[in-house]
Amino acid sequence: MGLPKRLTEMQKRFAEALVFGTENGPVTKTEAAVLAGYSKDRARQEGSELTNPKQNPLVVQYIGNLKEEKLKKYEVTYDGHEA
Repeated sequence: MGLPKRLTEMQKRFAEALVFGTENGPVTKTEAAVLAGYSKDRARQEGSELTNPKQNPLVVQYIGNLKEEKLKKYEVTYDGHEA
């Protein structure tokens, strides 16, 4: 079957929910999967599969890019966080 060449909308929503969370704070992989529109019955398995680089390298790469973007946006570093 081969690997897909681009992300689906649900995969993008999953990655964004996982990295940025909700207004209530961070979310788990399972919660991110449900927020993205995956079935509640399979959400735990989907969250695990979506973060597996062998199964979904594009999703994992997108999550890494979003984390980098988040770090740059907030410039949170150990040195800059000192009181």
